[in-house]
Amino acid sequence: MHVLIDVIKQSTDPELISLSLDTLCNIMNPSETEQSSHLPADLCTQFTEMFIKDLANLTLMFDLLDEFEFQIRWSSVKLINQLILNQSEQLQDKVLQIPRGVSRIIDLLSDSREIIRNDAILILNNLTKTNANIQKIIAFESGFDRIMEIIEGEGSVLDGGVIVEDCFNLLLNLLQKNYSNQSFFKEANYIKKICKYFELSGSDDSATNWTQQKTTNLSLLLRLIQCLVAPNNQQQIIIDCQKAYNHFGLLHRLCVLLTWPGVPSDLLSQAICTVGEVIRGNEANQLLFSTVMMQSNPPRPIITILLLSMINEKQPFHLRSSILYCFECFLYKNEEKKAQVIETLLPKETGGISDINTGQILCTGLFAPNDFVSNWLCAVALAHTISNSNTLKEQLLRVQLAINTQDKIQAVSLLQQCMNILSESSNNTINYQFQSKISILMLISTWLSGCPAAVNVFLSNEQNIPYLISQASATDTEEKSLIMQGVSSFCLGLSMLYNSEQIDAFTAEKLKDIIMKRIGIEQFEQKLEYISQHEAYTKTLKQPKFAFISVKPNDLLFDYEFTRLYKSNETLVINLLKNKKKEERRDSNCSTDSRVSLDQQNALIINQYKQLIREQDAKIKEQQQLNQTLTKTCSQLQVNMQELMAKSGRSSPPEKLQYETRINQLEVKCNLLEEKCAEQEDELCKLQREKGIFEETINNLKTMDKNTEVLELRFENSQLKSELSQINQDQENLLTLLQEMEDKLKNYKKLLKQHGEGVSDDEDESDEIEPNKINQSDDSCEKNQDIPNNIHSIIDSKDTSSNESNLLLNNNYMNESPDTDNSASSSDQYKIESEPLTIPTGENVDLVTSDVKPFNFLQYFNKPIQSEQFIHNQKKPSGDELDLM
Repeated sequence: MHVLIDVIKQSTDPELISLSLDTLCNIMNPSETEQSSHLPADLCTQFTEMFIKDLANLTLMFDLLDEFEFQIRWSSVKLINQLILNQSEQLQDKVLQIPRGVSRIIDLLSDSREIIRNDAILILNNLTKTNANIQKIIAFESGFDRIMEIIEGEGSVLDGGVIVEDCFNLLLNLLQKNYSNQSFFKEANYIKKICKYFELSGSDDSATNWTQQKTTNLSLLLRLIQCLVAPNNQQQIIIDCQKAYNHFGLLHRLCVLLTWPGVPSDLLSQAICTVGEVIRGNEANQLLFSTVMMQSNPPRPIITILLLSMINEKQPFHLRSSILYCFECFLYKNEEKKAQVIETLLPKETGGISDINTGQILCTGLFAPNDFVSNWLCAVALAHTISNSNTLKEQLLRVQLAINTQDKIQAVSLLQQCMNILSESSNNTINYQFQSKISILMLISTWLSGCPAAVNVFLSNEQNIPYLISQASATDTEEKSLIMQGVSSFCLGLSMLYNSEQIDAFTAEKLKDIIMKRIGIEQFEQKLEYISQHEAYTKTLKQPKFAFISVKPNDLLFDYEFTRLYKSNETLVINLLKNKKKEERRDSNCSTDSRVSLDQQNALIINQYKQLIREQDAKIKEQQQLNQTLTKTCSQLQVNMQELMAKSGRSSPPEKLQYETRINQLEVKCNLLEEKCAEQEDELCKLQREKGIFEETINNLKTMDKNTEVLELRFENSQLKSELSQINQDQENLLTLLQEMEDKLKNYKKLLKQHGEGVSDDEDESDEIEPNKINQSDDSCEKNQDIPNNIHSIIDSKDTSSNESNLLLNNNYMNESPDTDNSASSSDQYKIESEPLTIPTGENVDLVTSDVKPFNFLQYFNKPIQSEQFIHNQKKPSGDELDLM
């Protein structure tokens, strides 16, 4: 290699230089040495390391790029590309040390000879995969403009070939996870330039002939749009890019793409996900998307058509799952649209069923037999609809379904129908797969979380808790059984955590006792921990974006929102059970002191977390100041470098060499400062994430304190009430006994008078004295002492009926405590208001009228034409099929 390098340095013959470069390229090309089996496998890598060890060799290669001679430039480009393929990371660092190394490669994009330009695109693709500094240099060297000029010159997206594909890959490398390039791309209005790439109405061939290259190019363009609005991106960039997509008409073009005929399913799935991320959390974009109508008879909103495709088992799984992700994005931070979805399920006072709607489709897919994918997708969609909204959860309690049971149509609440499906599937009366049961449990968990009204309705059915107990107490060690045990235990814990104590049979204390007796605290905790330690749980929790879009249908398990809910409530449930276990060991007289000590302990923990947050804030401020200082230093070094470059162009060769050396040193220092600045940004993000975790922990502790204090106060209140009732009962017994004694004494005096016995006047006067003043008369006390044995004999006799005494006590108790009726009536207030939640004995409720046959949610919508015939004719759909998409 040294001989070949010397030839390149000393020779002036272009052909000889080109041959030397080609020889070096063949030496380092692994494909040239595959035929020789006796050579080491990494021989080419070793040659590459030897060559790039000396920076002068690389500098020589880049100097040859300035030669306009075709043979020399092309051979140099091929050799540089081969070196990068063999040692990518080392070459990225070396290129930054070469004067104008990256700029020379960018200049090759303007070369009129396409073969050199195309190889330059490949070099930039390999250089920009992981190096952020090179990405920034290309962006600020007018790289975006030159790449887009090449795309337009090669026929754009629809008519372009592999060169367009390479250009889009290069754009993705420049923009992905590079926030400075993304900001520059947005501010320079490059988003406006990519809008015209979606002009699909140019020719009939573009609408019908979807070649593999066209599909690949459009897929890369969709990825380019997604990378700017991805959920894990910076929030401000997402907001600005979403506004720009709407302003320049890109969102409208994406919606047109969804309705375009003949689009391949893979590309259509990606387009649906792209639309979802463009509208996610943006009210204006969500409103625009809701107004898009699909060309059908009659025209329907595009979201309705998409949901019909989602519950169609004939559609590919990746398309159905992408529709769910788009629906989740459509509802994200949009309470109005969530309320509209629930409104489609609520009872209607007038009018029949005119057309299918969102709520009907979701309920149809939720209970579709033999289609666990529809069950899972619709359960997750409903869970996202009611998440973080107690109002919508309470509204959903009013929803009732018309169910055919034994040739009769019966109205059943949606919540109870979910539990009926679970219990029937466990009894093998119906066939619902594992994923279906898990999805329904996730929906119920979301429903019960933070909603005491839903918990009351759930507990009002005495069969629900025994089912959860039977599932949670199972001893099977199979993976699916352990997951069912964990999720069932979580539902049971939520019923205990958000219990309002209105269902006497299943109060929080009684549920704790049931768990301790049937399952055990340690076993219950282990079942909950199994879910949080499961691989699918941890994988889903790390991906806020649609985590199940790349999995197979049989691997469907957890949803991202459910994992967040599980993480926030698991600790509260376990702590609630452990506090109960500790309370049983305490003396009731020390309950107040224990509560105070617990409050002090939690207050100490909260203070510690607050101190940590203050420290983190101080560190964040320090990092921000350091980041600003480094940025200023870096900008100053860049200014100095530009001045030195300007001076070097006007100086003599020795001074030029000195300036170039100084420029190289400044570039290295600038790169180091930029790397340090990037590290500071990463640490700043890490500190902000830790701060968020600490704040969430504080909120959880405060919630736990409130729950614990409420439970202890309820326990004390119940004890005081029991003591008060006992005292009242004792008082009534004493008064009754005193009255009986007085009556018996009067009877004995009458008997004595009838038998001729003398009774003194004092004794007669004592009959008129009130019972509470008998002890004040000394004479009457002395005379009453003459007949103590007679009084006791009468008391011991059976002349007086005990039933009369008990009746008197009950009547007195009812008269003495009028507040009891008021409290009872207030506790039944919710039951009176929620009468539609019970199964009616007369007319059906919710979408069931007196003159129209009830709508059956369990009818499975496979095709729109079937749903129309079912709705208008009130009979089974015909076998005609119509492609939804």
